[in-house]
Amino acid sequence: MRCQPWVGQGGCVVAWGAERACKDQGMALLNRLLPVAPLPLLAALALTLAAPHQASALGDPVTAPVGAVGPELTPPASDRAAGVQPAVIPVPSVELNRYVGGWYEIARIPNRFQRQCARHTVALYGLRPDGRLSVLNQCIKRSGNVDQATGVAKVVDPMSRAKLKVSFVSFLGWRPFWGDYWVIGLDDDYRWAVVGSPDRRYGWVLARSPQLDDASMASIRGLLKRQGYAWSRFEPSNPFLTLERPAP
Repeated sequence: MRCQPWVGQGGCVVAWGAERACKDQGMALLNRLLPVAPLPLLAALALTLAAPHQASALGDPVTAPVGAVGPELTPPASDRAAGVQPAVIPVPSVELNRYVGGWYEIARIPNRFQRQCARHTVALYGLRPDGRLSVLNQCIKRSGNVDQATGVAKVVDPMSRAKLKVSFVSFLGWRPFWGDYWVIGLDDDYRWAVVGSPDRRYGWVLARSPQLDDASMASIRGLLKRQGYAWSRFEPSNPFLTLERPAP
């Protein structure tokens, strides 16, 4: 499969069919345009560099169904015996008109995209007329300055609306880079959400308020364990938060 060419650094034309060259050029361009960037949606962008052709296979968003719960994962006995980790499974459904709005980041798996964020990491999602989501990510850097990134998200699973693709790079309206944003846990009242990626490299705990009660955190830890995530990989997003870690 060959993808459309694009103009990379120095004005050189890169054919997406040359996958290794595309990856190298894409990473170089990404590093040049976005040396730092906050929050899970931008972190997911890097996942597309390993498979840039996925951008052409994205579906269109549709109106979300009602209801959302966290999945219960029970791997087959054969997998458990062989030590095979179950696949990451999104929640059965997400009601987008309830999911949009402001979210505080409670915890995350450390990543290079958020190294500059010291505190007050938040995300603001909104519904667009075309059915996609507007994204505004913001945090306070160690210098005290505000760091912001804006992007677009679209639903790629019309049945659950729990799998999204996101983009933070646009060339005259064309978005070559898209990354996974999977909602893998969601409170019945949409008070908190857990976002992950299929390979478990990234993970975030989001909430409508800056802190969550002990019962909610216990539920989230259990959910992450069922999804194959180790809670010890997560760190609190704000200095004033202390996340209880289970005994090894």
